[in-house]
Amino acid sequence: MDCSFKRGTVRLTEGVEPNWDEVAARLDFVREVCGVPVCFQRARREGDSWVVPFLSAESERHPDAADVMLERYTPYEALGAERVDVPTATVDELEVMTLLSKGEAPAVRAKALVPEEPTPGPDPEAADPESVFDGLVGMDEQKEMLIKLSTALAKHGRSAVECFHFVFVGNPGTGKTELASRLVSYLDSLGVTDGTHKMVKVSGSELMADYVGQTGNKVRRIVDSAVGGMLFIDEFYGLSVKDAGGYGHEAIDALTERLDTLQDKLVCVVAGYPKEVDQTLDLNPGLRDRFGYRVEFPDYTPEELAEILVSIAGRRGFTVACNDEALADVLERLRTSKDFSNARSVRRLVDHAVVEASCDHDEAVITEKDLLAALPQCLTKSKVRRAGF
Repeated sequence: MDCSFKRGTVRLTEGVEPNWDEVAARLDFVREVCGVPVCFQRARREGDSWVVPFLSAESERHPDAADVMLERYTPYEALGAERVDVPTATVDELEVMTLLSKGEAPAVRAKALVPEEPTPGPDPEAADPESVFDGLVGMDEQKEMLIKLSTALAKHGRSAVECFHFVFVGNPGTGKTELASRLVSYLDSLGVTDGTHKMVKVSGSELMADYVGQTGNKVRRIVDSAVGGMLFIDEFYGLSVKDAGGYGHEAIDALTERLDTLQDKLVCVVAGYPKEVDQTLDLNPGLRDRFGYRVEFPDYTPEELAEILVSIAGRRGFTVACNDEALADVLERLRTSKDFSNARSVRRLVDHAVVEASCDHDEAVITEKDLLAALPQCLTKSKVRRAGF
């Protein structure tokens, strides 16, 4: 059957919450009595009105447009009806469109229309949403940048900032993943994302399929699964042609297309080493343009590492009883070691120090002696060739 599809919304009464049984009966009349293949989704609040999204089909067998029939046979207003470009439709939309093309539109039930949480937007009297960033060490500039951008979207809508995707670059353990997770919570509190703390985290290599021709579909499924929240692509350079077994370009092209299509439906963050991330972004001229903001994550200073160590120990129930000079010496040796990875290395040092402390004394205290005993286990040891081999 040769079908075309439309998506749009039905605006209900303003002010008070609608009688959902009545709404369901009126919408189902259009579906059942008028014979229009249309599927209605859960209602949502927009300003002072309630709107019900819909997806409909038109064909020679069903020539009547749903938006026209809705306005003719209901007291509601049909808004924003537009043709659906099938190749760019989401997986959920494709499933609904398959049913509609067969004339199998589901009956409209009141309980399926009622929002799960019919509450207004964030309460300005509530706790400061910026508190989600509390406890982060050495990220004042990064937090300030993200807060400014997020506030602009919360005040003026997603259309106020055309491209709300980020490049996070820095060495391992500099807090890229942690800040991204906090950003999701912040966006949820502002109503920019859907409030479910949805964060789909994958590595660059995980975007690729095992066989030629499958990577594009895999990328589209993963991106679509993050709609309403954040897609976080760690080790983004895994998509580089050198490491991607020939599928890197396919993945990058699909990612570029999908981010363009779903530009205002999710936040995407790619992360990794600066040089390698830049090389990967350059593989598609349009990909870099999809990311409007670059956030740098420098290595932590010795003072910041000390603050992180005390914080991690505190979360484990331990205090650190070590003078500043001795602590600085331990952290300097750790920081200049071959495989130093910022907060990750400090976390590993605390792990070993806790073990040393537990064997040496009963108190939940990490001493200078404990840190010195733990340090060699956290430093990279060069391989020694034994004589005669």
